[in-house]
Amino acid sequence: MAQMGLKGFRAAFANLGVRIVWLTSLALQLINAKANTQTERTQMITANSFEPDYATPPGWVLEEVLEERSMSQADLARRTGLSTKLISQILRGEAPITVESAIRLEPATGISARIWSNMERGYREDLLRLKEDAALEKQVSFLDKFPIAAMVSQGLLTKRLPKAKRLRELLSFFGVSSPEAWEAVWSPQLTTATFRKSSKSDTGALTVWLRLGELEALKSSPESWDAAKFRASLRYLRTLTKESDSDKWYQALVKECAKTGVILVVVPEVKGAKANGASRWLGADRPLIQLSLRHRRSDVFWFSFFHEACHILDEIRKPIFVNYEESERDEEERRADSFSSNLLIPPKHKHELRQLHTYEAVHSFANKIDIHTGIVVGRLQHEGLWAHNKGNDLKQNLNFADS
Repeated sequence: MAQMGLKGFRAAFANLGVRIVWLTSLALQLINAKANTQTERTQMITANSFEPDYATPPGWVLEEVLEERSMSQADLARRTGLSTKLISQILRGEAPITVESAIRLEPATGISARIWSNMERGYREDLLRLKEDAALEKQVSFLDKFPIAAMVSQGLLTKRLPKAKRLRELLSFFGVSSPEAWEAVWSPQLTTATFRKSSKSDTGALTVWLRLGELEALKSSPESWDAAKFRASLRYLRTLTKESDSDKWYQALVKECAKTGVILVVVPEVKGAKANGASRWLGADRPLIQLSLRHRRSDVFWFSFFHEACHILDEIRKPIFVNYEESERDEEERRADSFSSNLLIPPKHKHELRQLHTYEAVHSFANKIDIHTGIVVGRLQHEGLWAHNKGNDLKQNLNFADS
């Protein structure tokens, strides 16, 4: 059996002490610090991580105690009532220190049963983690599915980790224990018929973006879902498009949605995801609208919001709806597009769009239908009535997701 020696014994207890201090410190930080974002939580926990790449059997510590006290295994067996065979197995790390054994060791060694139990638990955890790391070493190719560099730059993952630890960190971000568990959670959503994927979208990047939306949604406490109330609120929400202060109207939008039971989150685009928005149900009565601020223009934002609002009002609970600019539009998507377009610019005014050739005409029309000029310009560009480089200075730029 490998011998630790006095230095090893002290190191083992120092190791235990470090763990206790670390856990206490981390718990206090998580309680006292306002780690409001996934990035802050990841950085806090990672910065304080302590994961040895070895496992120390508590039997080695027990052997050191016996040596220091000139106590034989047979003497310890007599003092504790445990068999000499069991004592020998504990010393070799072949048998665990059970709760009963820990209680019997306490008076014989002067070391509390809680410490013996904690050392045993820590040892078993370390063994399992080392086994898990060995298994993950064979699955590191799973990392290739995801934009790891982008996640590191956004603070979602730490820098310079061995691949197995990087994989474990990635799985922790997704809230799953293995690549197989990730597939079990995400594959059904990615393959459902109502999940429309752009040919240019990266699946890994998209799932990272969607997961960030889930984590942001966990911080929300909306009122109970009320479909009628949400539908009735849309006319008021449309009036917010004319507010010049984007921070102000965004906060008003989030609060109004929460009053109807809808969670609204804005998550900056993850490179490669290429999604403008998404809608889904996190539970039976927790609808989520997630927007990306792609292109940073209010016309895209508002169109995407009302598009996703249509899906929420349809109350289809299982699929994830993802809205891309470049994707095939099935009946459900076309209906959501029409819903958003008609809410922003009522059909009775649609024929007037062809008469808008100047900035002055756009201003006049926008005032007439009580909407922001940028939304009118966006519609003109989408309809091919204006070039995509014309009128962009009438649009509102958005930056509130960075604040």
